[in-house]
Amino acid sequence: MNKTHCLTAALAVLLAAPTAVATQTANAQTVQEAAKANAQQMIILSEDFSKMTAGSENNPDLSVNINSSGENVNPDYTQTPGWGAGYVYPAGGMICFQNPDPDEKAAFFYTPVFDASAENGIFFVSFYARLVENTPDYKGLGYNTQDAANNNVIEYGNVSGMTNEWKKFTLRFEQGKQKTRVIFREEYGVKVLLKDFKVYREQTTVGSPNVLRHLYYTGTSFRPRWNKVEGATKYYVNVYKSDEEGKIGEQVVTDFETTDTICTVRNIVPGVIYRYNVTASDGTNKSQPSRYVVLNELQSPTPDDVEIAADGSYTATWEKIPNALFYNYYVYEDRIAENDGEFTLIDEDFNSVTDANGSKMDWTPGNEPKDIKTQAKGFPKGTNLSGYFATYWAPLTGGYAMVDGWNYFYDVVKNVQDAETGEDLKRYAKIETPVLNFSADSSVKLKVSLWGDYASDDLDKEHNYPEYQVNAIAAIVAFNPETGLYEEVERKHFDLDKKTWKNVECEFSKGYEDAKIVIYATDGPSVLYIDNLKVTQQLKKGDAFATCIECQPGLVDAKASVTLPADYAKKNIYQRVVAVNNHKSLFLNLEYNWYSGPSELQLIHEASETAINDAAANAAAVEVARYAVDGTQLAAPQKGVNIVRMSDGTARKVVVK
Repeated sequence: MNKTHCLTAALAVLLAAPTAVATQTANAQTVQEAAKANAQQMIILSEDFSKMTAGSENNPDLSVNINSSGENVNPDYTQTPGWGAGYVYPAGGMICFQNPDPDEKAAFFYTPVFDASAENGIFFVSFYARLVENTPDYKGLGYNTQDAANNNVIEYGNVSGMTNEWKKFTLRFEQGKQKTRVIFREEYGVKVLLKDFKVYREQTTVGSPNVLRHLYYTGTSFRPRWNKVEGATKYYVNVYKSDEEGKIGEQVVTDFETTDTICTVRNIVPGVIYRYNVTASDGTNKSQPSRYVVLNELQSPTPDDVEIAADGSYTATWEKIPNALFYNYYVYEDRIAENDGEFTLIDEDFNSVTDANGSKMDWTPGNEPKDIKTQAKGFPKGTNLSGYFATYWAPLTGGYAMVDGWNYFYDVVKNVQDAETGEDLKRYAKIETPVLNFSADSSVKLKVSLWGDYASDDLDKEHNYPEYQVNAIAAIVAFNPETGLYEEVERKHFDLDKKTWKNVECEFSKGYEDAKIVIYATDGPSVLYIDNLKVTQQLKKGDAFATCIECQPGLVDAKASVTLPADYAKKNIYQRVVAVNNHKSLFLNLEYNWYSGPSELQLIHEASETAINDAAANAAAVEVARYAVDGTQLAAPQKGVNIVRMSDGTARKVVVK
């Protein structure tokens, strides 16, 4: 049953947060002792409830309504205005949570909005609490912090360890915002007394480090990093084993000291979840430890060498990756530019596009059914290239694809992110091209036909949302080997016409060796239709372009069976594997896929007769330059894939073992 129907919509999401996190989480745990000696307590908010004079500790006055209207507490009862409550009563200079119907309701109390952004968002909440009657195994008051700017949940948990004896509780929070609110709720029908409530931060001589995303995770090592702290001369890194719920376990690295703002932590174990923090020091005093940062990633797979049979068939294998749920396997082939000029990288008409089961949906743009059943995620079939990926989409019988931007208001506008990792959790409606090796030497041109619907969201009529024109964003997303993530590097916005097809085009300033193009629905909660996608780039004669010819997603076993096209012997053929896991956002109760970095594009068959060789057959071409796949010029052959440019202007990829 929903225990929040007595609350406003703004708090319903918060108080509906699950209570499975029954103990104090890593990001809101009992205050750490580090930095206590030199810390000065800076009070942000204080409330002793001394004005709640009615009733007594053992006999709260349930006849007193402390609210002036709705959930708003009458300012006569508090030191500062802006508190909110429901089913909370005065008890002789304290308050009592008295939940009348735990199957249906929650007693709740929340603070005014306050600024908790100082000290990198680290702040504390302390109070005294006890149960009116001892209740063994009581799970405790639930708590939430909320970013009042967008009503997003930040951190949550339960205050455990309450008995019928007074006890002081101190919670440490690490995600404070400029507009923060703390909410407590009692949803089990247990009477809880609370007094002497304070919100404060610890001002130390040296500020707490702001930890950035770590770099170069390998499975056995990673590089934590952080911003320089003024006055700090050294830093200490501490690493702990953890679990998915944020519980801190065995310490595996203790006070690893460095004078730099980045270091390398070694000897970690693949597949183990870790959490780490950083403390700054001026040589005498220590700062508050930074927030805990989760380290829960996947190693990049390394495919084994393959034996290709005469008919082009082979079985690809690779070592299993700890914690991987499944794998996506890709096959690429080289296409060769026969002349200098504009080269077509992608030409997708979507005429034969289907879902994974070979099905299409039957409707025309602007006439979609009321209940659109779209795939949450999937790999479209029947496309000219393999390896497209789409979310909240459907293939249509007219020969185009549709993406449903219903989540626009709920995720994109609210900027939903994993508070621990910073991972973007907005549920975009989008189509992604396969990952391709765009040349970095010239711009990338895109043309596409789009139809954005014009509609309102029926579920939000109470908010008086007008009808919105659904528009589109096209972005180029490139792999960053430092972070191990695909990151947006450039985007273009398209304003569309009301319920009609519009041909749009844009130009991205450059290409990237390992990148994809993504088209999103934006600006409204309805659908976007996509057709006639074409991507071109200026290439030189002999330039090679690796294009995806096969994608096998969702492989539970670490192997794939492949039969190459009949003309494979004349082409360079490559393989690539990505491992996939499922992450749970600690504070948002959302699950999402987490991808390893892709394996290198591994050459598994070298062309016996290529367009490059044909073009150079009558010339005594010699090597004039050699490059790594990232474009770095090499002074000598380097292990892996090398790009060799010849004196006649042609180029080829070779594998150095």
